[in-house]
Amino acid sequence: MTPDRCQQYLEDPEAHPTHPAECASCRAMAEELSSVEAEGVVIPSLPLAPWEGAGHRSWPLVAGVLLAVAAMAGAFFAIGGASPRVELARAFRSGVDSTNAWAGFLSTAGSALQHAPPGLQLVIGLAFLLVNALLFVMLRRAPRGIDV
Repeated sequence: MTPDRCQQYLEDPEAHPTHPAECASCRAMAEELSSVEAEGVVIPSLPLAPWEGAGHRSWPLVAGVLLAVAAMAGAFFAIGGASPRVELARAFRSGVDSTNAWAGFLSTAGSALQHAPPGLQLVIGLAFLLVNALLFVMLRRAPRGIDV
């Protein structure tokens, strides 16, 4: 058979179903492939990828960096003459104060939205539904990968 017809068959076997009957090499290849499909390929286990634990683990590096940062923080406290306990308590108190401020802001914003005009509440509700519908449609779409 001509190499052009064999190439056409290899590119699209379903479009040229009678070609293996005419060409001995393509028929042998089709029979070999059908026997592999009938038997199936059994892979006992795949090798582990580096991110699955087969590669180098960097936990000693993480622990070393953590210890170095703690040592540097202790040195800075010692140089500054401040107590870490007092400074941490002050930081916690300021964090609690800012948390209370945010809670008050959110409470005020919530009550302001409750007393907003009905038209604005309707627009906000429709915008919420529209954004969620758009996200739902985007998540339902088939992903486009490299093979597309």
